[in-house]
Amino acid sequence: MKNDILIISATMMEIAPLLNCSLVQSEIISESGRTIIHAEHKSQPFNIMITGPGTVNAAQALTSEIEHHRPGIIVQTGIAGIFKETGLKIGDIAIAKSERYIHTGIEPDKSSLDLAPLPFELILDHPLTKKGIFPVHTGLADLSLKILSDNFSTKKIHVAKCPFITVSTITTSNNTAQKLFSIFSPCMENMEGSGAAQVAAIYRIPFLEIRAGSNYAGKRDTSMWNIPLATERASLAAAALLEKGSDILSELYGNSA
Repeated sequence: MKNDILIISATMMEIAPLLNCSLVQSEIISESGRTIIHAEHKSQPFNIMITGPGTVNAAQALTSEIEHHRPGIIVQTGIAGIFKETGLKIGDIAIAKSERYIHTGIEPDKSSLDLAPLPFELILDHPLTKKGIFPVHTGLADLSLKILSDNFSTKKIHVAKCPFITVSTITTSNNTAQKLFSIFSPCMENMEGSGAAQVAAIYRIPFLEIRAGSNYAGKRDTSMWNIPLATERASLAAAALLEKGSDILSELYGNSA
């Protein structure tokens, strides 16, 4: 199905390596200033949208695109901060098992990052949204794990499937990172995932999120970051999935979410 795969990324930098190895057919700028690119990778057509950073940008951009051209699947990619406790290394790839916006809930009596659930669902019939937890497509996540694990097995790139968290405040202390891990057990933190996941769930569009680690969550030491490696790995992951586009779409349309 033509252009049925929509890949979203917060910045052009995070997806540039994929564009460098794909055939770009056209590029447009939406009324809200978002870049939308129609491209093809090894005969698999797809669209890319640059949403801008943060949950609101991701939600607004994705909503606008869905209203104009409803995709069959939304794949979010880019870079993220890794939690050291997971054993993942910079440049490793993770697939979201779920997305959680950690600022959703009721503040407890004592100051804590562990909030009580809201008394209402953010999405009807999705009880976990009371805790800010939004779904991903389980079948596609499992298939992506297999595809990427097979693809990168000889390249010594570790691929994992685990919970992601979305933050609006970037973690810059080891103490906060340790607290976040003890409460949520995430493998990566990012700034857009829950916004996109929530919109995808509202529209009932299968959602998948794959990121590569550029740094460790915690003390902000840019000398230890490797953003070029992470952007390359994230794009390699997206390219590997596009090369298996027929399998992805078969899973999408042949099975229920």
